[in-house]
Amino acid sequence: MNYNFDFAFIWEYAPELWLGVRQTIWMTLLSIVPGFALGTFCAVSRLYGGPFARRAVAFYVEAIRNTPLVIQVFWLFFGLAVLGARIGPFNAAVIALTINVGAYTTEIMRAGFLSIPKGQLEAASCLA
Repeated sequence: MNYNFDFAFIWEYAPELWLGVRQTIWMTLLSIVPGFALGTFCAVSRLYGGPFARRAVAFYVEAIRNTPLVIQVFWLFFGLAVLGARIGPFNAAVIALTINVGAYTTEIMRAGFLSIPKGQLEAASCLA
């Protein structure tokens, strides 16, 4: 079995591929920063908030983490269109990614906060 791989055709599509790479990087930058802020806020709310806040954040995290990202983008893009609110595909993707990153960051930050020993928290409190 001799395979002869020929990737010469890729240069025909190089401008479109570079556009896709730029949009992917831009989408990533636009979604990670607010997603991290959302995740940190939700982690603090889940650990130190009231009972309603804890349940709401737990529902949000479980709902987002247990559905595929593609389904979330479809719900956001097509679901809002059914309700009469139309947003562009790029904006829908960025919002869906932000919500998804926020849910995963919530659990990462919560686990990080819980991993701090009680003595370290008491020492930090004493030092103000």
